[in-house]
Amino acid sequence: MTLDASTYFRHLKAYVNNRYVVHDGEGGEVILKEKYFPTGEARARTRKIVLGLSDLGMAFKLDHDQVELQRKKSKPPLFHFLDDNGKAWSKRCDFVIFRTHGRSFFADCIEFKSKSISAENIVPQLRAGVNWCRSLKRTIDHYTGDSRTIRVRKFVFGTNENPGNYLDANGQLNADPSIRYYHFDEVNGRLLANLHNSSVTEI
Repeated sequence: MTLDASTYFRHLKAYVNNRYVVHDGEGGEVILKEKYFPTGEARARTRKIVLGLSDLGMAFKLDHDQVELQRKKSKPPLFHFLDDNGKAWSKRCDFVIFRTHGRSFFADCIEFKSKSISAENIVPQLRAGVNWCRSLKRTIDHYTGDSRTIRVRKFVFGTNENPGNYLDANGQLNADPSIRYYHFDEVNGRLLANLHNSSVTEI
């Protein structure tokens, strides 16, 4: 059964494993945090990005950071019934934000990059994020009959101050024009719906 955006969101929230949910959209925003190691430093720092929501939303962290891995010894598999060791589905982007905006339902796949924004890591990780969204959607549809078109956008947020060699005139990656680049300072505190990406995939 095809559900409206807000109803589908509530159903999705009831179905998902909270182990991956890092922020439930309380306060009209989602907060994304990730530990990283600055160049030449041995101690990890935490990067925090706040993104405003125009409606309902929640953020997933698919790529557990290295500090967590050392403590837990292993990251939780995306699909607990499949071997996650080096398989095609073991790749993952950092975050996926599910949200509603008016009558539309969105999934924004986001990759954080502290260094280079070359395509070799970014493109496959964000592609895997879209495939994870597609797999989640189909699993819910198969088991419950709940269905909804999801509009997917792909972003990379980074620290590169001069990304011109990697981007076209619209800020999309030359290597994959479906991915939009923003500097961390450009997005922090902004409404997610106001971030532009000229490429939207419907699944």
